[in-house]
Parts: sequence; C-alpha cells; structure tokens
Amino acid sequence: MPVELPVPLVVRYRAVDRETVGSALVDTPSHLDALAEDIARNGIRTPLRLGFCEDFGTLDGNHRIPVALRLGLTTVPVTVVREPSTPRPAHARPMRAADFAVLAAAAGE
Repeated sequence: MPVELPVPLVVRYRAVDRETVGSALVDTPSHLDALAEDIARNGIRTPLRLGFCEDFGTLDGNHRIPVALRLGLTTVPVTVVREPSTPRPAHARPMRAADFAVLAAAAGE
C-alpha cells in the first residue's frame, strides 16, 4: 500500500536526474513537460516505488520525481518495498540511517 513520503527523502535514491540526463527511450524534455501538466491536474496516479535495505535504496520514478520537484510538491505517494542486500543494483544509492528508519516504519516493520 502506498504511503506519502517527503520529496527530499525520495529524491536521494533516484538513479539519475532526468532534468539533466535524458532517456534513450523518450524525448525527455517534452515527456517531463507533459507529465508535469498531467500531475498538476490529476496528481501522481502511479505511486513511485522505493526499494530499500540497510545498505541502499533504489527508486523507480525517475521521471515523476523531477516533476514533483518542478511542481513544488512536498510529498509523493510511494510503495515501499524491502529488498535483499544482494545483489546490489548498479544504480543503488547508499542508505542513510535516518531514512532507513522512516522507510522501515512505512513498510510496517
């Protein structure tokens, strides 16, 4: 079940900043513009996914999170999922202890 998490926490675990690094799959600037218009009208309808363990976090939502920043959102809906510590994905970001406590609580641990 998704929970609302602070944008500053979630953004720490993105793989890339899509405002500065494009995607080979879409025209990133126009995609982000269209997504921003949709989210401004309808909110984030598909929660982001934040996988986590004591060592790292990984975010699925690297297009939605820059839009949340553009729009000045303070929280975003996130599905929080406990991940095994191995194998560590190449795009994983180091987990902060304070973030781990928040994510573990959000996951119902």
